[in-house]
Order: sequence, then structure tokens, then C-alpha cells
Amino acid sequence: MRLLVGVLLLFLGTVSAKAESHIELLNATLVAKFHFAEEASDGQMVGAYQVSFRNNGDTPLSTLSLLLNPGLTVEKVVGPGGKMLKTKSRMTPVQGFDYLELNQVEVALTRPMLKNRIRREIVVHYRGYLEDLSKTGLVGVKETLHPDFTMIRAQSFGYPVFADADRLSIQEAWTHKPFYQVAFLDIPGLNTVVGDLKIAQKTTDGDITKFEMKSEQPTGLMSLAIGPYQQSPTDIIAIAKLAGRPDPTELKLATEDQAAILEDWLGPLPSGRRLTLVMTPEGFNSMRSGSSLFLPPNAMSPASGKASVKQALFSLWRTNTEARPNHWANGLDNVLWSLVHDGEIWTNSRAALFDATKSGLSSFDKLHKTSIADFVVEGMEAAQEPVSALAFAALHDLLGPDEFFALVRGLRADLSVGYADMLSVADYLDRHIKDKKARRFANNWFSRGRIGKDMAKASSFDELVALYR
Repeated sequence: MRLLVGVLLLFLGTVSAKAESHIELLNATLVAKFHFAEEASDGQMVGAYQVSFRNNGDTPLSTLSLLLNPGLTVEKVVGPGGKMLKTKSRMTPVQGFDYLELNQVEVALTRPMLKNRIRREIVVHYRGYLEDLSKTGLVGVKETLHPDFTMIRAQSFGYPVFADADRLSIQEAWTHKPFYQVAFLDIPGLNTVVGDLKIAQKTTDGDITKFEMKSEQPTGLMSLAIGPYQQSPTDIIAIAKLAGRPDPTELKLATEDQAAILEDWLGPLPSGRRLTLVMTPEGFNSMRSGSSLFLPPNAMSPASGKASVKQALFSLWRTNTEARPNHWANGLDNVLWSLVHDGEIWTNSRAALFDATKSGLSSFDKLHKTSIADFVVEGMEAAQEPVSALAFAALHDLLGPDEFFALVRGLRADLSVGYADMLSVADYLDRHIKDKKARRFANNWFSRGRIGKDMAKASSFDELVALYR
């Protein structure tokens, strides 16, 4: 979570420059066959990556930039109606990395894509091997097509990544908002596949095991580990073990209380949603990807891995599960994340939210008299998350934990189906908050535009809450 730092930057205008992607991926299917080998260059994979996408930029889009591992080459790109698209490929140094070079492929579209109006689908056919990228600036991304263990993920560019050859563009692509994905993998030998796509079907054909894998809910760019895994029963925290290596059971036991707290506060998870702790060999980086957390041996102990597991667990209960920008629940999710930690983090979060809103009042005149429900209409999207977070934090203190979480459970259930916005939130709070003082605060902030008046009377978070005691 970016709570303490992020809310302060929203109003102060000090957010660093960021590469803006024009591509929003909508769904993707990876079809791949593998030959594994001890030497990287002797391995081989043949893949087809079918992806649908749209242009979410402000100008028409005529070309696409795709990045692949330097050991992989594109054979062809097929567009709508089976039409072959023109491509140009070259090994390109990546800006922001001293030694990293990737295969950059520019794909010319048959006609420009207008903003948000056209959905396109292409199929990228490619083949080759995976080079170890850990020596080129990507620490922990060392997979090759090795028979003992490998990974297929965006971090090693084992399938096409829609980005320019620039560090910021790549980082934005890697953190793409969740979407549905499917993979069909032909794996030689007895290894299995674990990650944030789940096995829907598994069949054996000679010495080849065929895996059909699907995302049970929208997930970030797929990460799949291939190895001799043994999996534990599928409770909220599952384990994918590698024989003869450290076991994360102690880490699981140390974080089960976190899962119990979240379930008590926010209700049970939908059927099938869980966090899998996936062991990796030494030297692979620890990372979270959708519903999986990949952990090398040095991250297996509670001391080293507990914080990562807690964050990954919370993501399963996020209200805004698809990470949509300007979503009504972003502020609420930030508050819930701080409450999970309680203590100093909760205290500091409330203070940071109060200070950020104070700064915003001095920067935006309309903020004084605008209700949270009208922020987006008035062009103040950046204010919605921190100010609504401050409002939800105040409601927590006004109602007390039991009433607050009962309210939140109902709010999440009621607004999770169909379209919802801050006007829907304001209406729900007005109808369901029984405490008169807390309801008056909710109405003043979410519906009546009294934020400026209240903030003028308070010099701290506690003084703001005291206005409605």
C-alpha cells in the first residue's frame, strides 16, 4: 500500500514522471510447448500469445511495442481475420538498466485504433529459449528452460510484454491491472505447474503432461512456476513445496491469525479464492503475483516473510479487486489495510490523511464546498481516495470497530454487484448508519460539501472526530 507517502503526494504535486501506457489488456491466452535442457541455449519453447486489448491513450494508436526475452524471436503476428501484420524486430538496450537488452518487436496495425472505441485481438507466434536475466540488472530473474525448475512470467519476458524499451514503461506493464488469462502448456517429464492460474484440466500423452490453466478471478500478468511441486490442502493459505528444500509451514502458521481477522472483519472469501505460498530455489526473487506469493528459501521464516504474506492476504479481501483507478473503494481499502496493522501504522495513517486533506484545501478552492460524491464530476479525481479514506477513518472512530465493520460488510456486499460510485456510497451510509452523530458526519462529507468547514475547525484527526462526539 502506498498510503502514508502517496496521500501526501497527491495534493502537493510532487509525483515523479511516469511512462503512460496506451494499452489496456482485456484477456489473454498463452499456448506453449517446451523442451527443457541443462544449457540455456539448448532449451526450446514454441508459443502463441493471443491477447485482446484496447487503446486507452488520448491519441490514435498505429503501432505496438512488444518486448521478449533476448533468446526468443517472433515468427509472425496475426491480426483480426487472420491478416498478417508487419513487424520489425531488433535487440534494444533498455533505458534505465545498465546491461539489459531485449528483443523489441514493433507491430504495425492495419488501421489506427481510436481511444476506447475499438477492441483488437492479435496472436503473437514466437519461439526460442530463455536467457538468464539476473546478470543484466534484473536481480532474481534467473530462469532458463531448465528441467529441474523454470518460470514463465512477465519479469523474464517469457511471453510478449506490451511496453517500450524503458524502465518506467516496463514497470507499468508489469503492474497492469488484473484481467482474465488462460494458459495451455505442454510440459515434458513429471513436473507440475503452480501460480496464479489454477489447473482446470490435466492430461498425460506419453511423456508429455498437458495443463489447461485459468485465472479464477482477474489477476496481474501471469506468473507460473514449473517444477516437482507437492501441494498442501487448499485452505485460505495453501503451500506449494519443493522436495528437499525449506518448508514454509512455519510462515503459514504465523500468518493464519491474519486471515482469521480479515475473515471476521470482512466476511469469508468467495469460493476458490486463496493465497498460495510457492517455494522457489535459492536466487529467485520474492514476489507477489495475483493469488500467489513466490518465496525463495531466505524468505521462508516468519521474520523475513510475514510482512509479504500479510500484504498478499489483504489483497484477497480488497474491495476494489480489479485495481480500477478512481474506484469508490480505494480510500476504504487503504483504511482497512492500516487497521490490519493497528498500533503506530494506524495512528500515523490517520494523521497523514488529515494532513493531506489540509494541504488539498489550500490547493483546490472547490474542495471546501464539494461533497465526496461530486469529486469526480468536479474534476477532482485525485482527491477522492485520500479524502474518502479520511472520512472512513473518522467513521471507524465514531462508530467503534464492531459497528464500523458491520457497516463495511454490508457496503461491500451491496455495492459489489453492478455499477456503483460515491453517490451510491453516500446513499448507503445515509440509509444504514444508525448512530445519529456518525450519520450526520457521513452526510456532511459524502453529500453536503461541509469538508472545508469541519477542517477549518480542527487541527488534528482527533479534533475532527471530536466535532461529532
